[in-house]
Amino acid sequence: MEEIATERPPGYRYSRRGTLALIRELSVIDDRRNALLLLLQWVIAIGAGAIAIHVDRVPVYLLAGLVIGSRIQCLAVMMHDACHGMLFSNRRINDLIGDIFVAYPLGFSIHLYRANHMYHHRYTNTLRDRDYRVQRRDPDQHFPKSGPAMAWLLVRSALGLNFHRMARDSRVWAPFANFHNPGRFGYDFPLSLRIRYVVWALCFYGLILWSPWRWQILGLLLIPQFLWANVFNRIRAMAEHNGVANERELNGTRTVIPTLLDRFLIAPFNVSYHLEHHLFPSVPWTNLLRLHRHLMTDPAYAADAHITRGYWGVIRELMPPAAAKDTTLATPAEAKP
Repeated sequence: MEEIATERPPGYRYSRRGTLALIRELSVIDDRRNALLLLLQWVIAIGAGAIAIHVDRVPVYLLAGLVIGSRIQCLAVMMHDACHGMLFSNRRINDLIGDIFVAYPLGFSIHLYRANHMYHHRYTNTLRDRDYRVQRRDPDQHFPKSGPAMAWLLVRSALGLNFHRMARDSRVWAPFANFHNPGRFGYDFPLSLRIRYVVWALCFYGLILWSPWRWQILGLLLIPQFLWANVFNRIRAMAEHNGVANERELNGTRTVIPTLLDRFLIAPFNVSYHLEHHLFPSVPWTNLLRLHRHLMTDPAYAADAHITRGYWGVIRELMPPAAAKDTTLATPAEAKP
C-alpha cells in the first residue's frame, strides 16, 4: 500500500518571513464591495433570464445562457472565498449569506465544502488531500494526454459524457447527498444546517415552480450550471495541480495569468492566482493580483513559481512535449499583467 505523505522534505516550503507585514494589510475583507458584487451577479443573471423569457427566441436564450453561466462561475468562486471566511468579515453572516445566495443555488453547502477544502490546503498533493485522490482515480485527470485525447476530453465534457464523474466526486459538498446520512463522507452536517437547507429549498424552488415560466427559469438555471461545471470548472481544476513538478511548494501549484476571455469563462475574481492563494489563503480575491506582483519581485519566487500564461497554455502544457513544443511559460517579466 502506498504510504500517505504527511510531511514535506526540508526546503519544500517557501519562506513567508519577509511577507507577513504585507499579508496582514492584504487580508482585510471589504464587506461592502463583496455585498455589491454578489448583488450584481444576481441582477445580471436575473436580468438576462427575464430578457430571454420576454423575447422568447432561441438565440436570445442561448445568449442569456452564456451570461448566466458566467455569473454561475462567479458564484462558484465566491463560494470558495466564503469557505475561507473571506466573503464577509462576520463569520455567521459569511456562512448564512454564502449558503443562501451562493452555495445552495449551486447545489452545495459552505459547511460541507469547507470541511473538505481545508484538508486540501493542509495536505496539498498528498493522499490525505481528497482532491488529489480524486485526481489519481479519475482517468480524465491523468496527464499528459495526446492532442486527440485532450480534444476528446473537452468534447466529452461539453456533451456531458463524463458528467457522472464530476457529480460523483462533488456530492461530498451537496446537502441532499448528506441529508439522510450526515457524516457518510466523513464530514458532519449538523441538524440546524439541514433545516436551513430545507427551508431554503422550499422557498427557492417553490417560487420557481409557482411561476408561469417555471420551465424556462429551470432551464436557464440548470443547463448553464451543467455546462460550466463540466467544462470550464474542469479546465480550471486541472490547471491548479495537474502537470506540476511538486518538488517544492512553489511548483506544487500553478498560477495562470488569464486572458480577458479566461476571466469571463473560467477564472473571474483573480481565482487563477492559485499559487498565491495556497501560500497565503487569508488574502481575499481583491488583493491576489497585488500579492502576485509583490511576490514576483522576490528572485526565488520568480525563478521557481509555476506560472503559465492563459488556460490555453495550461492545456498545451498537459499534452506531451512533442504536441506542445510551442508552449511558453510566462517569464517573470511576462507574468506582470
